[in-house]
Amino acid sequence: MKRLEINTGLTAWYSLLVLPVFYLAVALWARSAGGPLWLWFNLDPDYFYLLDALNIVNLTTPGHVYHPGTTVQWLGALILKLAHPLSGGEAVTTHVLADPEWYLRLIGTVFVVLNALTALALGTAGAWVFGGPLAAWVLQMAPLISMVVLKNSYHVKPEALLLFTVLALAAVSVLSLKPGFLEKRRTCFAVAFGVVAGFGVATKITALPVFVLPVLVLWGGGGLRSLFLYGVSALAALIVFTAPALGAYEVFFAWLAKVSQGTGAYGGGAGGFVDWTAYPKGVLKLFKRPAFHVVFILSVLTLGGAAWRWRQSRPLPGPEVRLLAGVVAAQLAQVLVVAKQPSAHYLIPSLALIPLALVLVWRLAGSWWGEDGPARRRLGLGMAVLLAALVAAQGYGVLKLAGELAANRDTALSISDDRFPQCARIYTYAVSNQSFALFLGDFLAGSRFSERLAARRPANDYWLEHWWDQSRLVFRGWRGPEDMATVIGRYPCTVFRSGNWPLIQKLLVKTVSGLTFDATCSTRHETIKTMGVDCDGRALDRKRGCRPRPEWRGAIAGC
Repeated sequence: MKRLEINTGLTAWYSLLVLPVFYLAVALWARSAGGPLWLWFNLDPDYFYLLDALNIVNLTTPGHVYHPGTTVQWLGALILKLAHPLSGGEAVTTHVLADPEWYLRLIGTVFVVLNALTALALGTAGAWVFGGPLAAWVLQMAPLISMVVLKNSYHVKPEALLLFTVLALAAVSVLSLKPGFLEKRRTCFAVAFGVVAGFGVATKITALPVFVLPVLVLWGGGGLRSLFLYGVSALAALIVFTAPALGAYEVFFAWLAKVSQGTGAYGGGAGGFVDWTAYPKGVLKLFKRPAFHVVFILSVLTLGGAAWRWRQSRPLPGPEVRLLAGVVAAQLAQVLVVAKQPSAHYLIPSLALIPLALVLVWRLAGSWWGEDGPARRRLGLGMAVLLAALVAAQGYGVLKLAGELAANRDTALSISDDRFPQCARIYTYAVSNQSFALFLGDFLAGSRFSERLAARRPANDYWLEHWWDQSRLVFRGWRGPEDMATVIGRYPCTVFRSGNWPLIQKLLVKTVSGLTFDATCSTRHETIKTMGVDCDGRALDRKRGCRPRPEWRGAIAGC
């Protein structure tokens, strides 16, 4: 009998490995389907963070500190250094610039493994606190609950570490539900919550509202002291985790001030904090995802029922009610903060909290009908069926995501710039070219690798910068701004590649006049305009318009 109990316990523990391993496999598979990380739909912001990781390796302040994203940068730097433990900063830089894709995938893989291990820890905490694997499995669905969460989790970007942050936040929160655990270790919980919060805010400022959750968990029974410790710990952790960006704090705060003074995206638009005519639409847009709003509504109804039971002197378990209230408050607060610019990836921390809310709703509904009985057993069966449906639905979602990524990859690679080796190749945001990814990444990381890149990358690659001010273009080479007309005159042909050609076409007139194009090609998401060559890279006689030279055959598309 004892051996049977041990074997059963081991089987239950091994079952907690299933979803983390599944997440690990599908995340790496989806990334592989997406192709190179310099493709137009991948490069922002992976290349920024790679070059800022190199900045930290070389003991310089990162340049892209607006999120602030410092945790991504110093963790990336640590991984790069561990990959070459005996090399100095200059040698590490040489290795990384020689093959940036390999190092981006290395860092991204570490992030995925870190998320999988944290999901395992969350599941272990859930099984220990709730006394069974079912709740643990539901909690472990956090990385898979939305394709938005999954497809951002394998990139070198803040969202990957926000998933790690929320998994850790959920694990600490679940442990607080163990009877007597929070009361005996309130100081430890306050500090743990503070460290998680400091890490999360250092990763991305938009996660700040989520950390209202620990306030409700720690409230009551010595709560004021705990809340003070929580605040102090969070501030101390934030300072520690952003220490590599100490020299750029003023840039970060200036950026926050700019964002808060305009009603549009990134502080643009009319003056004011938000456009109150568009703001409600932003809130509704963020709530439109069924998994989000359905569980949110169930959570609010459960809290309403808990309040009614309390007034009837039949309270539901207080710690679980407070934690569910914390989840609801965190999700609502984040929606209200990011609705100014309602993009789904800003909501990743709230999306990753959905499984925790679902488990708490289930647990509190079970407590409503007592600790045992047919109603509670039916609830358990219903949760098992729901979990199976979620796994099946998200499995299909992964297949669909991988298919979409592969289709985007194939179309992006359908026209290679290698067919234009003699031309001036000019890129604008966002296009599928590694030189452009390095151009933009170096520019945003402080332009500290320009000379090294100029010595390594094709000299005929250029780009048009309009990142900060989209009302103008700045023509740049590897070493900085150049005269566009002069550069074009040095080459027998010119090729423009753009992800937003209508805008670029309007702005080009301000940069250089008299441009006429011989051919137009498209990868569906990118437009290519040529001068002096056709879409296959064959030279044209400009004096004869679009006709090929006599020795060539065939019509020129787009002439």
